[in-house]
Amino acid sequence: MVRLSLTQTELKDITEALDDPSVEERAKRKLLAVRMHVLNVPHSAIAQILDITDDTVTNYLKRYQAEGLAGLLEDRFFQPTSKVAPFFETIRKSLAEEPVASAKEGAARIEKLTGILLSETQARRIMKQLGLEYRKTAAVPGGADPQLQLDFLTHELLPRLEEAQMEKRRVFFVDAAHFVLGAFVGMIWCFARIFIRSASGRRRYSVLGAVETRDHDFVSIQTDGSVNAGTVCELIRKLDARYPGEELTLVMDNARYQYNAQVQELAKSLNIELLYLPAYSPNLNLIERVWKLVKSKCLRNKYYEDFDAFRSAIDTFLISLRGRNRDLLRSLITDNFQCLPNPKI
Repeated sequence: MVRLSLTQTELKDITEALDDPSVEERAKRKLLAVRMHVLNVPHSAIAQILDITDDTVTNYLKRYQAEGLAGLLEDRFFQPTSKVAPFFETIRKSLAEEPVASAKEGAARIEKLTGILLSETQARRIMKQLGLEYRKTAAVPGGADPQLQLDFLTHELLPRLEEAQMEKRRVFFVDAAHFVLGAFVGMIWCFARIFIRSASGRRRYSVLGAVETRDHDFVSIQTDGSVNAGTVCELIRKLDARYPGEELTLVMDNARYQYNAQVQELAKSLNIELLYLPAYSPNLNLIERVWKLVKSKCLRNKYYEDFDAFRSAIDTFLISLRGRNRDLLRSLITDNFQCLPNPKI
């Protein structure tokens, strides 16, 4: 078995090559194999992570041993002309109109179109060659109006955000999140599949939050019960007390408890503007990014034995957004809005 022992200089050279955007991905995979080998990662695990064979891992190590870094950076890849090449446009059009969910489905589609039987590995390679990538699909609200969203963003939201940057007002994005005690599972780098225990019960912890765009302040009301008009009024009073004399705009959706007459009357009496989003527009509410951050940082792939521990973890993280984790909000809460596709301009 090949066993490499690298100096600090050699390790540094590999690290720099991995960070170099001019180095091709194929070469970087070879360097990763060497790097993981030095970290004592088993060859079988390296092969699984990089989707190659154990023999290929050994070949990479032997080439590095014989030729050093230059040997792995040299491109010796030979790609013969595919027998399905004459059908590429037909395949591309078919996959664009009706995407497939797996390499197996891709191979079946190619066989149907060309009469040529491919393995899953060959089909995967062909699809990558055509420019396809394996991506997670995203949900779009069915009732959303892209043109209405674009008009709202252009004529209502962005002008107020510009005023906020000039310190003429503060703009807060408001919404509620409902965290249910249970297993929040997600992707993770690991050598074997990890199973996250799930606590019994389905108790819910609700947070009504407001995040500000200029200084990235975060204000919230937490409750074990439901969020209602009274909760929204409590948040409005809290914001008014924290920013006395300042022009405030609260951007929120049309949920009944937020569009409530009691809420509107209180806001009017305090000279606070309520700016309601178009229907089905969570993509324009920046606080949705905060809720994803909460799940990612303190809930995903973590187990909490009881509701008190679950609630405490959320509270602790929310408090940290006003202190040591405020920088996370600076990178998240920007005016780079996700617009729905195909607006009529």
